[in-house]
Amino acid sequence: MSTCSECAAPLREGARFCTRCGAPVHAAPTPAPVAAVAAAETVVAPDPAPVAEPEVIPDRIPTRGRSTPPPARSSAATWAFVTGVAPLLVSVTGNLVAAQLGVAALERVAAGDPQGAWAPVLVTLALVFVANAALLTVCTIAGGRGLRETANGITRGRGLAVAGLAAGGVNLVLWVAGLIVSISGLGAVLV
Repeated sequence: MSTCSECAAPLREGARFCTRCGAPVHAAPTPAPVAAVAAAETVVAPDPAPVAEPEVIPDRIPTRGRSTPPPARSSAATWAFVTGVAPLLVSVTGNLVAAQLGVAALERVAAGDPQGAWAPVLVTLALVFVANAALLTVCTIAGGRGLRETANGITRGRGLAVAGLAAGGVNLVLWVAGLIVSISGLGAVLV
């Protein structure tokens, strides 16, 4: 089995291009059998056959617009990392805002105006819940796609996809724990 002169990948029998790097394969001249060489030396042809022009081989495999080379870095892996880390920022920001609104709600209740005092806190927590659910869903989808895109060994970003999925998993646990703490804390205040 022959190998590519550019990347040393194994080549199929009769291949004109390397399937890994696309470099043209230059076929080595095949040796003629000894008996045929001896017979060709003794027989004189009256009219020599026209010499065939050598086949021109392009530098790379022509794509014909149907395929494109893989990207240098997987964009899905990058999105998996971003959406895996983003829920932590959303949770921290949302919980800080909810805590400030909770203090304002306690002041309103202490002032004798309990009607709707806790609504901003509940709306903020609901928005944090929905935003984190959306981000973690995108993280899971993009992480899976990033792992598939980087499985070819050429496209980079597998570490980003794995880190994004790991961060998403950690944030999911923190998100559920924060939700339980928030509900139990509000349950004690609202009862």
